[in-house]
Amino acid sequence: MNNEHNPVALLVTQIQQKWLQDVSPHDEVNWVRWLIKPEQARLYEGFLKLESSPHGIIPDIPVVLLTPFVDSKVHSKNLISDWLESFKNDERLKEQIEGNFLQFDWDPDYFKQKLKNKEGDFDSLLIEFLASFQKALPNPEQHLVMALFPYTVQATEDYKNWMETMLGLGMPPKTRLMVFDHHPKNYFESVQIKHKATCKSLWIDLDLDGAMKKIAMSGDPNDPEVQFRECMIEMGNSTAKNNRKRLHLWGEKGLEVTQKTGNKTAFATAHGVYAGMLFQFKEYDTVDKLLRRGLAIAKQGKASGDDTANAIILQLYAYMASSAHHQNEIEKATELFCEQAELAISFGLGQQALAIYINAYTLIKKKNPPRYKELLKRAFDYGRTLPEEQLKSSGIGQIAWDYYNSTQGTTLRTIDSFMVDLEGKDWKQKMERQAQNMKNSISIS
Repeated sequence: MNNEHNPVALLVTQIQQKWLQDVSPHDEVNWVRWLIKPEQARLYEGFLKLESSPHGIIPDIPVVLLTPFVDSKVHSKNLISDWLESFKNDERLKEQIEGNFLQFDWDPDYFKQKLKNKEGDFDSLLIEFLASFQKALPNPEQHLVMALFPYTVQATEDYKNWMETMLGLGMPPKTRLMVFDHHPKNYFESVQIKHKATCKSLWIDLDLDGAMKKIAMSGDPNDPEVQFRECMIEMGNSTAKNNRKRLHLWGEKGLEVTQKTGNKTAFATAHGVYAGMLFQFKEYDTVDKLLRRGLAIAKQGKASGDDTANAIILQLYAYMASSAHHQNEIEKATELFCEQAELAISFGLGQQALAIYINAYTLIKKKNPPRYKELLKRAFDYGRTLPEEQLKSSGIGQIAWDYYNSTQGTTLRTIDSFMVDLEGKDWKQKMERQAQNMKNSISIS
């Protein structure tokens, strides 16, 4: 695969080379910690996807698990369960293991039965599981890597305790545990220090911003789209460096570039991007002026038949609401969110409208409780009109839960009946767990 002209692919290659250099030659390494910046998590996710495909180059067999970390007492059991499910459905993994016409003879039934024992020692079972899987590999010298990339970690200390338990039990020969840690937080540094003989921490100073800039700037330098991408990048750099004067310079240039195109949606977008960057400097007079002008331009584009203006119209309303909120104009911000929601409905974006209503009623809750309840009812009543397939991936559960906890009488029964049909009898318990998880969780991505 030729990555010579793909800046992001070259960064993934650096990650691969780091593994080949610092991990592959060392059989004794059984715990590998990648130190990564949170904003670069997607890059490492790309590395894992590549290594789980026929195009991977590291000699190890990685099995990637996204299992959220809930509690050290159940994590090993959850990992085994998810691995079994993944193995049953993942033909790519089987193809990778059975390369060169070698057969992979491994029977998962033994572990399926063991999982049914509620009193089982699942940490030890996971060790046995890894040993069994690795021994079944066609090449007995090949390392098996359990790569953990959890969507959420509810408690980093407990997650660290789980790792300590696994290493204390002793990872089987030819197996490794790959985990990810945030730089510069270094949550799991103590594991590295305690088990330094068999643990390895990897860090690469990847220039993701530079790679993205190269991609953004590819193409004809005289193309207004390429020129505006440069303006956005430089506006972002100026904001990051707290350079207001330079931000204004590139913001005005962005307006000039897009105005010349005659494309009202692009011109309105330039206003939105420029205004969004100015939030950091709290220059709200200029922000509001840009947003009003941008909205007027976007509406002109919409009136001329350009439906691509819909997205920027909604974005500009969101910015206007945020600006009002930052200026402590709560009633105004709430009304702008409501206008945004109504527009989303008119554009056929029901799921997005529900998310906007959540912003509106959450914002007004403390300042105006009657308005809060009114918006809850409006959001719930609208949500009930949407098709079930849209509701499954919408914010209706949150809306129903908030409404349920702020009303009484027959309305309670109406909400409960609707949600039981949609999510099952335990919908309230699910929402309680979700609310608790939101309080406690940290995201790895």
